Amino acid sequence: MNTKSLIKFALSILMVGIVLRSVNFESLRATFLTMSPLSVLLVVVGYTAGQLISSFKWWTIARSGGITTPYPAALKAYFIGMFLNCFSFGMLGGDAARGILVAQGQPKKTEGLASVVADRVHGLIVLSCIALVTSAIMGRDRVAPDLIQLLFLLVVGCTGGWLIGPWLLPRLPYMKTTKIGHKLQQVMAIFPRDLKTLSTITSLSIVFHLLQISLHAVMAYGMGITISFTTLLLVIPFVNIVCSLPISWNGLGVREKAYTYFLTAAPAIVTYEQAVAFGAIWLLAVTVSSAIGGIVAMMSEDLRTLKAQPTPEQTPPQTLA
Repeated sequence: MNTKSLIKFALSILMVGIVLRSVNFESLRATFLTMSPLSVLLVVVGYTAGQLISSFKWWTIARSGGITTPYPAALKAYFIGMFLNCFSFGMLGGDAARGILVAQGQPKKTEGLASVVADRVHGLIVLSCIALVTSAIMGRDRVAPDLIQLLFLLVVGCTGGWLIGPWLLPRLPYMKTTKIGHKLQQVMAIFPRDLKTLSTITSLSIVFHLLQISLHAVMAYGMGITISFTTLLLVIPFVNIVCSLPISWNGLGVREKAYTYFLTAAPAIVTYEQAVAFGAIWLLAVTVSSAIGGIVAMMSEDLRTLKAQPTPEQTPPQTLA
């Protein structure tokens, strides 16, 4: 485990410790005992099903950029990437791994890596728009106005870069004559701009994120909690965005803190114990789904391809698809 991974793991433990300081452990135990096993199973299965949607969206982006890998191979690369994101602890980052594997056998390594970046950025835009539309229509009583404004600026910046980048880059000094300029243009070219592809990946992303938000409603129901779907549409995008930052292991600690921040503030919707239980169930779903990638990896020879690759920073779990 390298230094960066140790820092992430230490931060996760610190955040968990901060959250647990406010938890009544007897109430936490009672919360776990009263949870519906069927609800937990539905969350795990639903989370894994969501990754199938997400993988197809990513493959669509890669294919639009000229990567001809068939979907079954891309699906395998996707789940191997999930496994490395969850369990590698400083080995080759999962997002980089799937970018390399999807372009295996083709001279398109840069495009493969860029397809993962495009997938992440597009997921961030769609997830942010869900929260922004909800706040505009239904109000934002549980989210500070400053966070809404920050999210709006984030969407404007990412969308502007997506649309304007290919036009702007060739016009910058030395972009046409330098190696880095050529690489940047290769990266920007993978970001789809045709209406058909954008409509397809946006529809898939909306379905994926609505599924993830709905799984939180399933968790709440399994604990006997009443949370309006409108509240989840507003809050969960912020939780997922924060937890996707590469500052902790699988969002551990950060996710629980985010749940408590948004859902236990007056008037409280859940207790601290229920917020921690939310985080535990979600971590279980992420871990089980990612373990599938480990099984796939052991049954294939793809890990041999990755051992010779440089080691970029580990990336976060799959929540921004």
